[in-house]
Amino acid sequence: MKRLLMLSLLALGLTAPVAAPALAQINLLEGPSMVKAVTSNDASALRLLLLKGENPNQVDASGRPVLLLAIGNGHPELVRLLLDGGANPNRADKSGNTPLHYAVEADAPEAVDLLLTKGAKVDQDNRQGITPLMTAARFGRVDLVERLLKAGAQADRTDFTGRTTLSWAQDSRNARVANLLRQAGAR
Repeated sequence: MKRLLMLSLLALGLTAPVAAPALAQINLLEGPSMVKAVTSNDASALRLLLLKGENPNQVDASGRPVLLLAIGNGHPELVRLLLDGGANPNRADKSGNTPLHYAVEADAPEAVDLLLTKGAKVDQDNRQGITPLMTAARFGRVDLVERLLKAGAQADRTDFTGRTTLSWAQDSRNARVANLLRQAGAR
């Protein structure tokens, strides 16, 4: 009967009515609700999700942990909520960049301090061998260089191409950063 109705409609040049999509469809492009809360800077939604037991180590569609998103977007309250909720302070993205790398690159001293108090590894390098201290030196961020050195960062490290922390500092042309590194043993 259904087939006969379809053929009759087609013969008349009409198409069959299309059923409306179900209301409970899953949108595969929309990330987990925690990703949405972080990207929209919604602290109350994030707090509620954490209280419900959501995993604070969720990743977005690109594989970046939500902690990295919060740091990169400059949301210190969300960073604190995620870390207090159990987010791993050392979980890296696909390039090996850790939350500390992101915080240094974003020039976020509050996030750097939070990460260090929550156990971030100060000398963890990414897949190019670049440490957070090298990143701070490259951008000439004196306050972050001081914080990282005080936390025990090694000033005499080299990346996988052989560049030293001091040579990264020369990119910033900040003499104060270079002096701090030399005083800490950089060559």
